[in-house]
Amino acid sequence: MFAYILLIPLVVSVIGLVYGGWSAAWVLRQDPGTDKMREISGLIAEGARAFLAREYRTIFPVGVVLAALVGAAYYIGFHSGLMVALAIVSFALGALGSGLAGYIGMYVTTRSASRTAQAARREGLGSALKVSYRAGSVMGTMLASIALLIISILFMAYQATPLWGEALIPAAFGASLMSLFIRVAGGIYTKAADWGADIVGKIEAGIPEDDPRNPGVIADNVGDNVGDCAGMASDVYESLVVVLTGAMFLAAVFKMPLGFAEFPLLAVSSALIGGLVGMQVVRGRAEGSEGVMGKLNASLYVATAVSIVLVALVSVFLFGATMAAAAIVVSDFLGMITAIAVLHFTEYYTHYTHAPVKNIAKQSTVNAGSVIVAGYSYGLASAVPVLLVVALVLGLSFALGYSIITPGITASDIAITPEMGGIFGTAIASIGLLSMSGIVITMDSFGPVSDNASGLAEMAGLPPEVRESTDILDAIGNTTKATTKGYAIASAGLAALVLFIGFVYEAVERLMPLNVSASSIIERAFSMTSVLEPDLLMGAFIGVVLVYVFSSRTLMSVSRTAMELVEEIRRQFREIPGILEGKSKPDYSRAVDIVTRHALGEFMFPGLLAVALPIIVGLLLGWIALVGLILGTIIVGFPRALLMSNGGGAWDNAKKYIEANGDPSLGGKGSPAHKNAIVGDMVGDPFKDTTGPSLNPLIKVVNTVSVVFAAAIVAVDSVLHTSLGLFPMSAVIAMSSWIIHALLALL
Repeated sequence: MFAYILLIPLVVSVIGLVYGGWSAAWVLRQDPGTDKMREISGLIAEGARAFLAREYRTIFPVGVVLAALVGAAYYIGFHSGLMVALAIVSFALGALGSGLAGYIGMYVTTRSASRTAQAARREGLGSALKVSYRAGSVMGTMLASIALLIISILFMAYQATPLWGEALIPAAFGASLMSLFIRVAGGIYTKAADWGADIVGKIEAGIPEDDPRNPGVIADNVGDNVGDCAGMASDVYESLVVVLTGAMFLAAVFKMPLGFAEFPLLAVSSALIGGLVGMQVVRGRAEGSEGVMGKLNASLYVATAVSIVLVALVSVFLFGATMAAAAIVVSDFLGMITAIAVLHFTEYYTHYTHAPVKNIAKQSTVNAGSVIVAGYSYGLASAVPVLLVVALVLGLSFALGYSIITPGITASDIAITPEMGGIFGTAIASIGLLSMSGIVITMDSFGPVSDNASGLAEMAGLPPEVRESTDILDAIGNTTKATTKGYAIASAGLAALVLFIGFVYEAVERLMPLNVSASSIIERAFSMTSVLEPDLLMGAFIGVVLVYVFSSRTLMSVSRTAMELVEEIRRQFREIPGILEGKSKPDYSRAVDIVTRHALGEFMFPGLLAVALPIIVGLLLGWIALVGLILGTIIVGFPRALLMSNGGGAWDNAKKYIEANGDPSLGGKGSPAHKNAIVGDMVGDPFKDTTGPSLNPLIKVVNTVSVVFAAAIVAVDSVLHTSLGLFPMSAVIAMSSWIIHALLALL
């Protein structure tokens, strides 16, 4: 039965890859437009390809060193050559899949902008929507299919070893590491290019956005693809791999029936099929922005409905028509509902049809400072409903697992505690959230394609009616990019919590005698990781420090890189006669090269810091301090990512609201209000496209590196006598008593 069941995710993932390949071929068969459009599209595609190639070459030696460290950690922890080999293979495939998902999607999206603009030119909005959405579907289906295929193959191959869960988890670390590097480097690139082009072009020279006279305009469009396409794809791919391997790892270490390890793969397979069905909704005519948004939302709702029906069938097949199966379906559905809720919350705070963005735009009539304060305040407010929904879903799914799923397992004569059932219930909710990644990333990737199409229409001098259609898609695409960032952040939080629990359980299990019951391990884990433990509190503050240092470093990297581009654009305006008059062609490649070199020079430090600090804390301060570091990173990084991403999106759309003349009293393009809104947009750019999104993989890297190195950390802690912490509670009590008696003696 086992082998036949796992044929389902293999077949479904292959179907997804075939559909993605067919969609890519269909998009590339479309008319790329005039010679001018082809030239611009070719420059963007070549710039993006060159950046990713140089980035991957930079990452490769670091990956080799880290693979060796993973192998060494597994040898220290398991004393098994087989486990070392399996861990390295998992790590390599996880990283490879992340890089591949980003590259494939970016290859198609960079070549889709001219085809989208040409479709708008020939047949109008509906045809342009079809091309851009189909291009985005390549990214969505490829991402989910690659993740599902890799984890399914590894799961089937590793069944021969009893420690298959521990052998599988390095795939999550490989995916997380690659995602962090791609996210940080791409985020620095895209916003440095955007800043440089805006500062000299729009503010100093007074030329429109995406004007071909701006030497930084190609770099800006390249950035949309390496940041929003490749970066987001690797980010959500990583979250999907993390939650898949995390849930399966929990099933393995909890010694649950095999069906609970198989369920995550089958649930993601069901959602991938649902996503493929939902994608077929986006076709036919579309009238205005409401019609386009209606089709996109309909595709999401159809995908969710089909997915939940298939998940219900899978649950009944695996667990029978029982209350436990019903609770599993409800937990999975709660995760899907979380995805939809987060998307709508983010849309409310970032789209210019709603009050927050309109209010920010109105503040632009005062001064730029008012715009910044208003945007920051709405960014803070936007985190509240998402955090409340995540807390509610965690509580409900834990309650379902605790009270309903666990009795169903106990009936099978397997000793599973209610707490373990509750923990696995939260993992199922995380699976439900991440299983929607295919359709969500399709909507996200549609965004940069539309953005590039709008810019290309401007650069190629296409008629106003074409720009009108592409501007509608651009505005909606800007919203889908923002909403997907909210989805990615929420998924990062839930995925990290799954691995966080797995790390604590594995660490405590290695400290306990052999063959001890799972209930004893859980009880011991709860007692050792109390918030009253000084080690844990100390580690939590170190986690906060990591988030703040990481955020500061990435923001400063954007500033430094942008200044280099600003000087280059100013130099070209001074030294190349006739650029602003349109008589000479700027040196686009020089600007692209500058941003590429500086972005790749800046991204390594924050990336390696996220990997090194958890290991250092675990080895020197003990695993309990590392638990605190993980907790501090999640608790502070999660809401901060929401603040920065949503606040930046709101600033961006406040500017677009004025440009679209949504409120004529604000004056439209070129007005004082518009100039103030541009300042807010520039502040928000690195918030929403660099630091905010980069906090997602940071949170998950801290968790995955901790789980992968857990066995080695506990082994070293035992040698250093820090396995109970630097300050065991008995020592704290004794020291406190001595201090009190000493003070009393002095009195």
